[in-house]
Amino acid sequence: MSNVQEPDIEQGSKPEETFHKAVIKAVENLLEQKKVSGSLVNYFILQDFGLDIAVFMKWSNNRFTVRFFELKAFIGSRQGGVGFGNQQGKGSQVDILLLENSQLNLANQFIRWLLVDGTKPKGSSRFIIFDNIQAKNAAMGGVRRGKQNNFRINTLVNNATTWDNFLKELEDFLTSQG
Repeated sequence: MSNVQEPDIEQGSKPEETFHKAVIKAVENLLEQKKVSGSLVNYFILQDFGLDIAVFMKWSNNRFTVRFFELKAFIGSRQGGVGFGNQQGKGSQVDILLLENSQLNLANQFIRWLLVDGTKPKGSSRFIIFDNIQAKNAAMGGVRRGKQNNFRINTLVNNATTWDNFLKELEDFLTSQG
């Protein structure tokens, strides 16, 4: 996966789309390597399948897995936050985060949130992978219908990492048994 270059994330240059393309390329590269090594039999990726990216995999040990990713790019346009769902508090992201914590823990086996802090320079620790409980806890004023929901960036940046470490974490989640 290391041959996928860190994306340039800048305000005004479709940052979330740029991040999305880089993640797709990284996932495809990793899974192609797994196919060549014989540990993965087949896979396919669907985009905008409830969440931004869905990855379906069949492993050589006859294990089947699915992983979902929701991507966000923070570029500073919303003071200290990045939105999720729509302005009415609707959408798949809101539906997920309104679940009870026991249900969110179950969903953690399949779902990760991916965030890039585009206000930080390329090469720095600006990539974050977090689970549903962390997402719910990072919501400004809690998650509710009827409002634009936002993640508080300052609650997530403590877990920021470099692109290379981000790719390793992504690989660990993609290939985990859960």
